[in-house]
Amino acid sequence: MSEPGGVFLRTRIQEMNGVPVITLEGEIDLSTSAKFKETVYEIIESGRKDIVIDLNGLEFMDSTGLGVVVAALKKTRMEGGSIKIVCSKRNIMKVFTVTGLDKVFSIYDNLQRCLDD
Repeated sequence: MSEPGGVFLRTRIQEMNGVPVITLEGEIDLSTSAKFKETVYEIIESGRKDIVIDLNGLEFMDSTGLGVVVAALKKTRMEGGSIKIVCSKRNIMKVFTVTGLDKVFSIYDNLQRCLDD
């Protein structure tokens, strides 16, 4: 699943507690963000309103990845849904805190805590 330059993104979708959980591994940047967007939008367009996105397998995410998450949040909110983020990695969390989006999203440090909430 390598992209040019050795960047890769692996996505896995599983149903947990009745909610689709997207688990990401690798990197989200300009070369992989389209794959991430396609995955998220397929779930939303299938009628699912609430989604969990687990970012703990990411090594890197830039503003294009953040843009996908924000667009997905807008799309789910229009349907009365929500997106919860799972992330405990400092370098990924920094993207949310620097932009102030840590105040917009419900962010959890682990998947179980997120699903229990």
